[in-house]
Amino acid sequence: MAAFQTIGVVGKVYTGYQGWFSAPGDGSPLNAWIHWGGNPPAPGSLTFEAYPDMSEYASTSLFQSGFANLGNGAPAKLFSSYKPDVVNKHFQWMQQAGIDGAAVQRFLNTNSTIMTHRNAIAVNAKNAAEAYDRSFYIMYDLNSADQQVKDDWLNVINTQLNLTASPNYAREGGKPVVCIWGYGFTSRVPTAAQALDIINWFKAQGCYVIGGVPRDWRTSTGGSKPGFENVYKAYDMISPWAVGSSDPDGYNTNYTLPDKAYCATNGMDYQPVMYVGFAWSNWNGGAVNQIPRNKGQFFWKWAYNFRNASIPSAYIAMFDEFDEATNIAKTADSYLNIPTNQYFLTTSADGTYLSSDFYLRLSGKAIRMIKGLDPLTNIVPIPNSAGPRWLATSFQSGYDGMPTWTDSPNQTAINTIGFGATGNPVCGVVTNETNHLGNAAIRVAGRDNASTGSNVYFKVFDVDIPVTASTKLKFWKFPTNTISRYVTVDLVMTDGTTLRDSGAQDQNGASMHPGTAKGTVNTWGQTTCTIGNWLSGKTIDKILIAYDHAADTGDFKAYIDDLIIEN
Repeated sequence: MAAFQTIGVVGKVYTGYQGWFSAPGDGSPLNAWIHWGGNPPAPGSLTFEAYPDMSEYASTSLFQSGFANLGNGAPAKLFSSYKPDVVNKHFQWMQQAGIDGAAVQRFLNTNSTIMTHRNAIAVNAKNAAEAYDRSFYIMYDLNSADQQVKDDWLNVINTQLNLTASPNYAREGGKPVVCIWGYGFTSRVPTAAQALDIINWFKAQGCYVIGGVPRDWRTSTGGSKPGFENVYKAYDMISPWAVGSSDPDGYNTNYTLPDKAYCATNGMDYQPVMYVGFAWSNWNGGAVNQIPRNKGQFFWKWAYNFRNASIPSAYIAMFDEFDEATNIAKTADSYLNIPTNQYFLTTSADGTYLSSDFYLRLSGKAIRMIKGLDPLTNIVPIPNSAGPRWLATSFQSGYDGMPTWTDSPNQTAINTIGFGATGNPVCGVVTNETNHLGNAAIRVAGRDNASTGSNVYFKVFDVDIPVTASTKLKFWKFPTNTISRYVTVDLVMTDGTTLRDSGAQDQNGASMHPGTAKGTVNTWGQTTCTIGNWLSGKTIDKILIAYDHAADTGDFKAYIDDLIIEN
């Protein structure tokens, strides 16, 4: 592998990295739950909004919480950033997404045990950056302007930890980069004179200094203290905090474009902030999904506006901020992957299934567009999933991908016959009836009036899922009587072929054609089919739920839940 080439911040895209999660038993000096919640985090005692996807972390870095098991039955565990392999995994994801590097958050404290813990996190980040060829710099989050920050930079960052000696430490024009976040906010203590002293001190140490400043820094209104104009002008780069702004276009007009012009006039570089969405109902209250991610469209609008304004630098807030649900790190994709006794935000909260890595993949595409490597487009350019999981839903509104259609027979594929005026079949999501997980399921019901054969095939999902040899379809079914056993899931491929006519068989060797009865009456049972054995190389176009039965009459009703397609 070629030696890492030290990079700066101009023309690059960084993400904020908290690294502040810890748990008892992780080997840290604090040996406590940090930033997840109480002891342990549990319903009514938690401080985070989005539940992480835990599937790729080492078991030795996961710790049991006080939540109920996940919907898939796995124990509800959480990671600790004190574990080097956790931070390595995060920087590996950054590398895979093409994120240039991380602004490693640094909070100062007079408690030596706390600082020993934070020093270890900083070293984890340095080592991970070197392992995965990412750049990094220290971002101080300050509510003071005293000697401690100077001592920390000289004696800890540069001497004890020797971070700036790393070949991966960010340097702009040969100068080590440092960010000071918080000066000028009305909620912060330091005066303009105190703040200016710290900034000029860092510059005297040969540093390139970024200012994490209030949104209204340029006008000294709103959340910005008056009298800080010279403080802001002292920075080498300005990075205004945009989190909480729910209108990217309005922000672009009122802030991004005039901020860019002001920085150009005053000889400063500009690093605007973009983010995926926001909520903190589990921590500070407010609405769930408060600033919706809108299936990636919210985040993409920020990137589109930056590129359209020819701004080549950006800051993604944040990588691992699960507390406020601004994280782009892999997140639970559905109700199946969060604790069943506590609300958490998932990637699919807006009603369309999005994979756990969706916002990492979208960040990578946004970076390419911002840098001019990909063409400007206002359309989210990535698929909802890139596998290995293509769909997972328990039909829980606010958590899961929901049906594209309800009560929509797929007439173009097969005719609906055998149902009289009083027996029109129905298909749709119902709650608080019969369900395998959560309180929702798909119900299919009707009256079969035919003395010959009867069938109805409902369109439920419009998808675009490639099938490989290892692709599996899994779902749970609850038939309420004998003829309800002829309800099942079917697939239509882009070439017009179907699962039902492919010869496919389930885990018990029974045909997947709906005309083959399956399941036990009034009992939930799972059907699994390795559809790749029959459909490999094809692409799923529609997911159907069908009733298909030979000569018989009577009412039928069955429920389908926990539908998964994955490799």
